[in-house]
Amino acid sequence: MGGFVLTSPEAVGIRRESIEEFLAQCRRKGLELHRLMILRHGKCCVKMTWAPYSEDDLHPLYSFSKSLTATAIGFARQEGLLSLDEKIADIFPEELPEHPSENLKECTIHHLLCMSCGQETEIRDSGEDWLKHFFAHPFLHRPGTFYKYNTAGTNVLAAIIRKRTGQQVTEYLKPRLFEPLGMGDVPCAALPDTTRTQIGGAGMKMRLEDMARFTQFMLQDGMWEGKVLLKDWFSARAGIKQMETAGDSEGHIEDWAQGYGYQCWMGKRPGSFRADGAFGQFGLVYPDLDLCVIISAATEQTQTLLDKVNDCLLPGVGAVSENEPADSKLPVEEADQETAPGSAAEEADQENALRGAMIRRYALPALQSCRNPVREKKLEGAVYRTDFPEQMAGIQRMIGGAGLFGVPDDRHIGSLSFDFGEDEVRLMLTEDGIEKTLTCALDGTFALSEIDGIRYAAAARWRSLTKLEAEIRRLDAMSGVRLIFCFEDDLLRMDADDTLMTDGGLGMVYRPLTYFREA
Repeated sequence: MGGFVLTSPEAVGIRRESIEEFLAQCRRKGLELHRLMILRHGKCCVKMTWAPYSEDDLHPLYSFSKSLTATAIGFARQEGLLSLDEKIADIFPEELPEHPSENLKECTIHHLLCMSCGQETEIRDSGEDWLKHFFAHPFLHRPGTFYKYNTAGTNVLAAIIRKRTGQQVTEYLKPRLFEPLGMGDVPCAALPDTTRTQIGGAGMKMRLEDMARFTQFMLQDGMWEGKVLLKDWFSARAGIKQMETAGDSEGHIEDWAQGYGYQCWMGKRPGSFRADGAFGQFGLVYPDLDLCVIISAATEQTQTLLDKVNDCLLPGVGAVSENEPADSKLPVEEADQETAPGSAAEEADQENALRGAMIRRYALPALQSCRNPVREKKLEGAVYRTDFPEQMAGIQRMIGGAGLFGVPDDRHIGSLSFDFGEDEVRLMLTEDGIEKTLTCALDGTFALSEIDGIRYAAAARWRSLTKLEAEIRRLDAMSGVRLIFCFEDDLLRMDADDTLMTDGGLGMVYRPLTYFREA
């Protein structure tokens, strides 16, 4: 468990049935969970993953990244490298417009941290001169008087870290946060300016355990293993309401109407707050319960997800006595993946069962197997080519996936063919003259492939006599694509939908498609 002591829910006062009810409600509401951890008193009683995703995948964080960027600001303040009252116009005089407004000149680091810089809309420019465009964008309100969620403003905070420390946010945090907490590397996408400023507002990725460590660090108010690493930050600034969000210009309601701190949202439960990323990337902190709930998900129904935490999980915390010893014999947890007898994995599973921790490996529903022997035989040896490769996406863009940045748009698939086996179909894709293979399971599971260093999981089935459906997920994204190959005489058409039902979002990509003809 990488440092977190395993224990049973009962041993830390959590009713097991409340966790089961939370999982059941998520299934009932169609909420796609990828990973879940629950910590109480610094111990792990729940750790779950949903294949094909794993705890070690670098899962996109979206705006969960903001809380990490704010933490970098907290460290820089602690080291005397900046003041929260500093005017951002004084930090970037070279980026200012010729006649900066009074509102712009009044804006401070504090205002960027609590989303009250005074801009009424966000800039949509992520080009080389994005910082100059940020300062040129109207500051219509006096800073501190108007709340507007502003990812570009968080990226300015990342630029401040870069300018004051000479390091990017994740470089700066590594010796101060990541290494002391025992965390691994935290990659972050970059903007195309001359200093390659990291996208501190949305561009980071993390392993599950590292998300949990950071969330526990917030709960412990900047302390780790008895040592104060960051003083007077979470309980005094980041984790308390700095701006009202109820009735704001974006119409926030429910859990998003409880107020905003320093790059953290306040929760409905008094004193609670969270790191919060799009589509359900949560580090939920409940100081009065000494509880952390960490979730990686892929859903637009984020309020419903928080409702299930509030209505199912939280009532079960403190509902049973904590006198149950952690190593007492409790019901054995059934793992969805078998382990070899006598292996280290089996020994770990036995120890988990002994301690009663809920360590589970579920699987997302894959496409139900359906074969089409006649069409499969007809496709043997067939190669489909397009006369318009410039109109066809390359592999990365065709598969896409939420939470990605910098997906290349200069690659193109020129031909494809299908090789059917007993339990799988191999898609042979020629990208810019180089053949690459993607394997899709045909038995109701996901098959794994790696192309150009990127891992994919894929399943396929025939949905009719002339339509083959493939669901392909990029494992360092939070979604992927559902492709439908439509065969009509010698033509092959393709339709594509994202596996995440959404009307857009950072990292979503456009997939140009064209038709193919049998060669």
